[in-house]
Amino acid sequence: MSPQTTVVFSDLFRKTDWGRPGAVWCPYTSAYPDGRTNAPNWKLDYTTTSAMSVVKGGGVLLRATPRTRSPHGQWATGLLTTEPWDGGPCGGDGFMVHPDDYVLVHLRLPERTDGGGHAAWPGLWTWKDGDNEVDILEWHSETPGVAEFVNHVDGDIGALVRSSLLGFGKWIYVGARLGTDTVTWYLGSTPQSMKAVFSDHKGVPLDWKAYLIMNLSISAQPGREPTTLTPITTEISSVQVYRAVERPLG
Repeated sequence: MSPQTTVVFSDLFRKTDWGRPGAVWCPYTSAYPDGRTNAPNWKLDYTTTSAMSVVKGGGVLLRATPRTRSPHGQWATGLLTTEPWDGGPCGGDGFMVHPDDYVLVHLRLPERTDGGGHAAWPGLWTWKDGDNEVDILEWHSETPGVAEFVNHVDGDIGALVRSSLLGFGKWIYVGARLGTDTVTWYLGSTPQSMKAVFSDHKGVPLDWKAYLIMNLSISAQPGREPTTLTPITTEISSVQVYRAVERPLG
């Protein structure tokens, strides 16, 4: 037998498919104590379906706006996960990534003016049962040329990676191969140009699996808080998950 890969999950966001029973995505997650907010982890987030919209031609726009007259209060913002939070009344089809899957996401990073150039914290990550978190991407507007990659499973191993592909308003492909011997992260301007930028030489357990999460957090970390009431946006045009399958030789 020889391996090949097949797409086991794909969304080009041609339609609104979240926030209702049977939808692919759910706007709430068990990674947040009440599903919608996560102040203990320095986030001003208040997740809501009204913060997300489909872009003409495909893609989802996540738009964070302040809920009060203070930039340091809660911000209504967007989150999408395949986790059927609270049993699934708001969506989440239950899809989980497995060991050796390759996740590929195309997104636009926030602009320089968003939130006064501060507080934008988009993330692509995995989650299940209070653990199983691998950060496929974390980006902060205070360090626009840097990506943060972390494997949190059974201890934290990660890296801060600087790349000319990263920056305010830039479109970028981000990938991660979730191997059992190592997790490897990739960056590229196209799917064909992806280059490995970090490997943790740790990997995930053979029985590991987790839901996908894509979100726009608003930071409450000291020095990273928003300085204006200007909305913050990010856009995701596609997400794919590739999985190895066996095929007969000959």
